[in-house]
Amino acid sequence: MGCAECFYNGGRFYRTLEEPLVPSLQEAMGRIVRVNSGHDSNLQREGVIGATRHYPDKFYNTSIARFDFPGPVVYTCNGRRLVLAEPPPAGNLMFVRVRACTWSLDEVDAAVEFYQKKRGIPTVLTFMRYYSRDAVQRPEDYEWRKSVLNDYWCIRPEAMTRVMARYKGTGARSCGTASSSLCIDCRNCEMLYWECLGRMKRASKEAYWNKQLNCKAP
Repeated sequence: MGCAECFYNGGRFYRTLEEPLVPSLQEAMGRIVRVNSGHDSNLQREGVIGATRHYPDKFYNTSIARFDFPGPVVYTCNGRRLVLAEPPPAGNLMFVRVRACTWSLDEVDAAVEFYQKKRGIPTVLTFMRYYSRDAVQRPEDYEWRKSVLNDYWCIRPEAMTRVMARYKGTGARSCGTASSSLCIDCRNCEMLYWECLGRMKRASKEAYWNKQLNCKAP
């Protein structure tokens, strides 16, 4: 999609891009499949849905405001520009991911207000890492270091802590922690996946009973 400083397209993704990683059903059993951990589930969406339909537990990822997937979906609301889209009635918006840096907090404020505070949709701040020093507008808040496999300009722990203090009490959370960007130290996706399934079940029951109530008597 041409998003600036994209983790996926910068040639520094955590795995090769030549072939998609498609676990077998046996490998996926008892696990949650993160569909398109890179790339976008709304690109080649029919192929994506078809290739993942057999997984019992999976969630999709997109930066395009289309959420009609057969399962939970994570929406990055500011891939290229901020797009605040209404959550679907199906309840399958698992959480909203907000690309964050120390000079984009007005945009983050708007997303947290729209989704987390007004609509109760979990909002997760993903702090950007930068390949180019020229992209860093507040160099005092960033340092050159390794993240997982590759080196980037990364937010300093004290700067991340300062930003998250701004959202204390809102319910917004960070992707990773000030000391680690590893999924095993975060687990937001795991917890929010199960919460989303609960919302989907409630929405399905509500839709069913609304349909019954609106049916005309014979």
